[in-house]
Amino acid sequence: MLNILKNIDLFGVPFIQGIDQKQSKYQSIFGGVLSLLIFSFSFGYAIWIIYLWQTKQMNPKVSTSRFVSDYSALNLNNDFIKLYYWQYDDNLIDPFQTKILLPLVIYNRQNQLTQPQLITNQTVTSHGNTYIPKIELGFSNIDGEIYTSEEMYIQIVFCSEIYLKSDEKCASEELIQQFFKQASNLVVVQIYSTTLNSRDGSEQIGLQEFYIQIEEKFCYTMNTFLETNLYELQDYFLFGTSQFKEYVSGAVVQTQTSSSEYCYKNFNNNALSLIYLGMNGNQMKTIFEYPRIGDILANIGSIISLLFMSKYVIIILNQYSLKQRIIKELISFYYPQFKNVCITKNWRQKIVMVKINQIDLDIKEFKKFYDRAQEQMQQKLSYLNLLYEISRLYFIIRSSKSREELLKSHHIGIKINHNQTREQDVNSNYKSVYQAQSSRENIQLNEDDAEILSLQKKRSENNYNLIPEEIFNETDFYVANKIE
Repeated sequence: MLNILKNIDLFGVPFIQGIDQKQSKYQSIFGGVLSLLIFSFSFGYAIWIIYLWQTKQMNPKVSTSRFVSDYSALNLNNDFIKLYYWQYDDNLIDPFQTKILLPLVIYNRQNQLTQPQLITNQTVTSHGNTYIPKIELGFSNIDGEIYTSEEMYIQIVFCSEIYLKSDEKCASEELIQQFFKQASNLVVVQIYSTTLNSRDGSEQIGLQEFYIQIEEKFCYTMNTFLETNLYELQDYFLFGTSQFKEYVSGAVVQTQTSSSEYCYKNFNNNALSLIYLGMNGNQMKTIFEYPRIGDILANIGSIISLLFMSKYVIIILNQYSLKQRIIKELISFYYPQFKNVCITKNWRQKIVMVKINQIDLDIKEFKKFYDRAQEQMQQKLSYLNLLYEISRLYFIIRSSKSREELLKSHHIGIKINHNQTREQDVNSNYKSVYQAQSSRENIQLNEDDAEILSLQKKRSENNYNLIPEEIFNETDFYVANKIE
């Protein structure tokens, strides 16, 4: 069971062999500067994108389709229909103020027309007196289709005192004739529409105006079909529900000019204009899909990925620098004097001067040596070559030791003995050196043997400088190849 749990661990880490005791991967100053620039640009871009997201300055994904609405989200209490007489000249007679004409409203409720009602809700605007009818529309679902079951009509009729207050009277015949003698008599119907700003979801008001010519012997009819737009706002952090808002987005109008007798037969009054108000069955649905946190992170991540493409240039440079560094270290292992070599190159990386211990060397001869040494050390970087050289070491040891002796190596090691006197470092004093010389024949392993061939031990150069010459055998291999 424990092995199964270990096998499904997603966070296992590989063992990384260090380059030296200080670092497990090669890093350069140039790479650090570029990394800092990339992190700075990435962080700045992330802050900027999050700022745009939080301040609603990022455009959403917008999709639009035809939609059969039940108008449940539509607010009909907004005053989106208004009408007024266009009095473009102060000398013109306003028929509504002088009680020549009256604006009436009739509702069709369950196929029954209500009694005409005078539109009393009015406001004073730059156009003069503006009349605002109360909107009453009903809808029914028949065989999956939405129909307007309750409609309304706006009529402009000759004044009748049955619609007036007791202290009000209609205009005189003379004033009526004077009104119809005017060059142009226009009643303007305003239909206000509402749309949503896709960026921040704020409401924007639009306006359509339709002009009705008032003539004494004609009846102007205008069938007005209101259009709506249902908005679905998908504006949430990660998960959530959409907001739905529905508004009147405009109107489709069919106009017709008929005789006065036509309107009288239909509504039993002297109407000069008839405005029908209904709904279109097919509406529009618009979906605003605002960026979510996942989209923001994907946006930031894509830009950061592009910025990090520059890392490959640095990786190649670092790989080259690491390789050159290791080759130089390997050369110094085999040629210890190489660490004292000072090589001067020009801007084209061509060697122009070589010194060792402040002594000039012949450049051509040094280049021959250096090229040959680099070629030799290149082989050391090969894993197969490493295995091959280890196999040769075995054969060399085997040439002087029997198999039985080599098998014994599996049973030996350094004993942990806290009471054992540790052989002191030869750096400490000359007394330790003499003790080491006197106990040279001691073959017992101790903790010094654990690092005696390590690179760290080799770098402690003072160890060798303090060893007296009498320790070395004149014919010893180490004496013959010692580097001063």
